[in-house]
Amino acid sequence: MKMKRKDRIVLKTAGAMLVLLLFFFAQGAIVVITGIEGIPSALIRGAVIWGLVIITLANSIIRYKGILKLGFRSAEKGAAKRMLYFSPLLLIALSPFTAGINSNGGAALILANLFLTLGIGMAEEIFFRGIICGLWLERGVGKAMIISSVLFGFSHLLNIAGGAELGETVLQICFALVYGMVFALIFAESGSLLPCVLLHALHDFCSFISGEASAQFEIFLGAVQFIVLLVYFLYLFRITARKREPAMKGR
Repeated sequence: MKMKRKDRIVLKTAGAMLVLLLFFFAQGAIVVITGIEGIPSALIRGAVIWGLVIITLANSIIRYKGILKLGFRSAEKGAAKRMLYFSPLLLIALSPFTAGINSNGGAALILANLFLTLGIGMAEEIFFRGIICGLWLERGVGKAMIISSVLFGFSHLLNIAGGAELGETVLQICFALVYGMVFALIFAESGSLLPCVLLHALHDFCSFISGEASAQFEIFLGAVQFIVLLVYFLYLFRITARKREPAMKGR
């Protein structure tokens, strides 16, 4: 008896999650076990994650003769304008700089963090949007958005393996859940993974190299970021829903 199409999608989703979590657990566990910090830590973690990216891209090239299936294509014409040129996400990404820039490690640490965050942006967007969201889009944007975003949010539990505190991790999960919903809508609206990769990497990079602020300021900044993100999500949801209405009426 042939496996049902939905069962195949579920199996592929589970397989993608397993592969991603194994690599991300490995990169976090290595630095915790060895006690490596600073530039070596960023480089080792980045190397593990970039290894996953390279393997995934190579697999796509071999199986599908390219990387279009993962979402590496030009965005739909006019998509950036409809999505306000991603200005709310740019604002959120750059907002940690209100606390200054941490230049203690010099240019070498900044470059090491750039290497790491580009890898994180590539890997997480390929798997959560390019693969998982892409698999479920044929069953509706809403379902694809929810499934990929919930998995994206809870994947941040692995931050504990990298030494993060439980309370901090829970907040990251909540923020990542909404962030993932925004990225899913951007992917569905633009048809391209590239904006998601670049915005994701920029957000992580700015967070990694920003200066330290007081706990009160971080709570305030986090609240402002969440409000901006939520409003932007509602806007994106509205324009994608409006775009789907003619297709639904034509059925």
